[in-house]
Amino acid sequence: MVAIKTLVKTAVYVGIGGISAALIMKMKLEEQVRGQAYYKESMKVLRSHPGAITLLGEPIKDLGFDFGVESQKYGQGKITGFAVPVKGSNQRGKYYFWADHAEDKWIITRAELELDKEPDRRLVIRKME
Repeated sequence: MVAIKTLVKTAVYVGIGGISAALIMKMKLEEQVRGQAYYKESMKVLRSHPGAITLLGEPIKDLGFDFGVESQKYGQGKITGFAVPVKGSNQRGKYYFWADHAEDKWIITRAELELDKEPDRRLVIRKME
């Protein structure tokens, strides 16, 4: 017979190991996405927009994203409404962008910034027709 104390210890170790592995995988996936051309280009668009800089404050940083939701928005050379939580020295918000892949490069076709303090309004950063 195995003591309850031993079973509890084992369960705790397995739980901690599983959670740690999941966090490490999430960090590695975020790192891979941050290295993609579409992501770099979209963040360059945000960080160079005077209105976004004024509202968020510098430096503008991304805070990660939800892979379950965002992975459904990529396909056939298009990204539709990818959402990235961002923050600056003044406030936080969500940055949404849409992109198309053409001629071996990504083009950010639309970008919007939604502030946490004003969730019913968005600043249009880029809109291509």
